[in-house]
Amino acid sequence: MRDLLNLLDYVAEEKTKDGGLGQLKTQIIGQVKKTDDEELLQRIYTVLNKTGLVDRIGLVLSRDTDTKSHVQQLTDMIVDVPGTYEEKSAFVKGYPDGYVDVEKMLSGEYVTFDQLLVGKKGAPIEFVRRVFDSLKQVTFGGAKGPGEFALAVLSPHIKITGRGDLNIDNKIIEVKASMGSGGGRIGTAGLLGTDNIPEIIKKYIPGPTPRSLNLKQLKPLMDSAKLPLDKQKKLCQELFQYVFRNKADVSDLVQAVVSGQNPSAEYIKANYKVYQEETNFDGMMLMNFEAGALKYFTDPAQMAGEIYASTIYLISSNPGYQTRLILAPVALRPSRGGGGADATQAPDASPRSPAEPVDLDQVISEPRLTGPGARAARSRSAPKTTAAVLGREKRRR
Repeated sequence: MRDLLNLLDYVAEEKTKDGGLGQLKTQIIGQVKKTDDEELLQRIYTVLNKTGLVDRIGLVLSRDTDTKSHVQQLTDMIVDVPGTYEEKSAFVKGYPDGYVDVEKMLSGEYVTFDQLLVGKKGAPIEFVRRVFDSLKQVTFGGAKGPGEFALAVLSPHIKITGRGDLNIDNKIIEVKASMGSGGGRIGTAGLLGTDNIPEIIKKYIPGPTPRSLNLKQLKPLMDSAKLPLDKQKKLCQELFQYVFRNKADVSDLVQAVVSGQNPSAEYIKANYKVYQEETNFDGMMLMNFEAGALKYFTDPAQMAGEIYASTIYLISSNPGYQTRLILAPVALRPSRGGGGADATQAPDASPRSPAEPVDLDQVISEPRLTGPGARAARSRSAPKTTAAVLGREKRRR
């Protein structure tokens, strides 16, 4: 089948040239007569009519400011999506009206991608979903995050903007996508203060500062130093005012840390406030590609209750990541019930959910086992006990 498609691609590219194609045409016709594979025949028909389809898709995409700079790449991706020629033609015809239910997307409910996307006459939801799946990883060199081009391509009401990520009916929306190994972070490197954190801690707790310190370790650090509660409050107040550059109220965050409560939600609220002031976005949309769903938030407190637990680093053992690891990560948890008003968020897995961001500092600092036993453990096989292996150890003695 692949040989047949290669021949057809060659014919499509060379059909305007003279001569040399008579034998190829004969071979192709012979193979076509032998097959009853409907999918293959649809692909053949698409290839033979590719020029007209490409022209039509290119014409539509070139009218959209979000896609006109990437017409060729997007056109090729849509043409290559599995589906009939009729489905692709109908998709182009219905393109100006869009294939995304924008009202549902901004409803504040947990919305699955199947609920989000809309089929049209001749372009069923199954085909639209395949187009979305093909485009969802497109970032064009990191210019935008995963999912943003897919949404912008599939709806004329969704525009890519330099301020925030998407402009949807004049709302500026930040998009944070997770692919099953962690989500985006609230802000960009440099948004929060980091350089003076060790000095602030040392001001209240003399001696060497920790090589690595996450948010939840701050309270135990102060307790182990036998720092009185009033001094703990002063340390946290000065520290978080510095981190958030005096642009957010940190009183609830200070109270959460000093009282021994989980401070993550209060940290997220402050981080959100600073980032929103920086970029003027209206809300934040979290997309979970592994769960096939998204949810739009305008309340960071609500968002904090519907994301995976994660680690926020005040001090990172890897300085190169410090300005990023201090930003709160946000990855939407899957919902029970498949979305809608009655859906509930699934509880966090323990100790780490599959979609929770990897703890980089823990990975960096963990000692690594070596030797035949460790190699066997990594490969899930029994360690070798041959004379060559054991004798090598014996000779060292």
